[in-house]
Amino acid sequence: MAKQLRPARDRGLVAAIDIGGSKVACVIAQLTPVFNGEVEPDVIGVGQHGGVCRDKRPDVEASLRAAVEAAERMAGERIRRVYVAASGRSLGSRRIAVDLDISGGVVTEDDVEECLSRGAAAAAPEGSTPLYASKIRFLVDGEPADDPIGLSGGVLGAEMLGLSVRDSYAENIEALVGRCGLEVEGLIAGPSAAADSVLIDDEKDLGVIMIDIGAKSTDFALYERGAMLACGGVAVGGDHITRDIAQIFGSPINKTERLKTLYGSVLTGAGDEHRLVDFPQLGDENEVARHSRAELAMVIAPRFEEILELTLAALPQSGAARRAIRRAVLTGGGSLIVGARESAERIIGVKTRLGRPAPLAGAPETATAPQFSVAVGVIQAAARQRAPSGRTAQRRRAASGGAMPGARALGGVFGNVGAWLRSNF
Repeated sequence: MAKQLRPARDRGLVAAIDIGGSKVACVIAQLTPVFNGEVEPDVIGVGQHGGVCRDKRPDVEASLRAAVEAAERMAGERIRRVYVAASGRSLGSRRIAVDLDISGGVVTEDDVEECLSRGAAAAAPEGSTPLYASKIRFLVDGEPADDPIGLSGGVLGAEMLGLSVRDSYAENIEALVGRCGLEVEGLIAGPSAAADSVLIDDEKDLGVIMIDIGAKSTDFALYERGAMLACGGVAVGGDHITRDIAQIFGSPINKTERLKTLYGSVLTGAGDEHRLVDFPQLGDENEVARHSRAELAMVIAPRFEEILELTLAALPQSGAARRAIRRAVLTGGGSLIVGARESAERIIGVKTRLGRPAPLAGAPETATAPQFSVAVGVIQAAARQRAPSGRTAQRRRAASGGAMPGARALGGVFGNVGAWLRSNF
């Protein structure tokens, strides 16, 4: 008699998918109970596959299948349901303000819950699905209050940030994953996931911008006082640098990418004008043109600076948003180019570091590379939701500025953040 296999969810497995502009990454983890009802993800499978650089459906599907199969082979498990990262460019963002009359003259826990519930219900415009709703700050009679419960006043106010995706985007992701024999368990905002995997709490509290430089787009998330103030993406990334080099030096794109990785830099070093690089030529790769590393850096630097400048321009046009940037953290494959940190410090004007995802138990060294920041962050977010204490923890995070609920459940039923809050508070 054939062995009856339990669903992956029953076996405590969770899987994350990050569909990038040049690769697909898949991470599978086993959820291990720890203490206080929390769970800890132990990575048992990691897969990555390139080939999503031409925007053709077969390439995306083939890369997704290959990445999942590689992760399944490493894990020795089959998965059927996955959490998927939503790219920054797909996100809609809106600031939400809620005012609630305090009937008893003193703020109660029910007042806080009702205020957050009203804000979360407005997290997405019509035709969009909410992913994330978080408190930025509370106010009692117009005065900021970190913990308003128990304070006297007439009006409780809340400023919140809501993130959403178009229903059509969610449906397209669900269809893509479905063609690969999988179901989408939830959509999670990619910039939020990357930030959670590379930022530390003190950075979020003091004020930091996380910039995830991918192949075709760059995502960002801005934090201050532990709360996310802005999140999104711009349509420029590392591939644009590669194309600039290919056009100027007349080299095939695939060869150019390798040369950029080996010899590229945002900065010009001493003696670089005398260090030559051979560029195979289009049409006849036996023909090469020699250019110095200094010339190569002169092509890379303007485009890299443009990536950072466009990211800053995409932030809310308010002084508060700009003043919140006191540190910067670069992650993603594009952050690995030599001189990226130094260039960011000059352009943004703040201390900058390279962000790598915090290592998870069982994860191979490759999963700590900046390219895995999003996938690792999605696994961490999924683990929080799967924990028996997940609802209580989400409630605590909501009151302190964290996301609620952090992902949009799919599977044919469109979730509603307001309903989620009402059923869990």
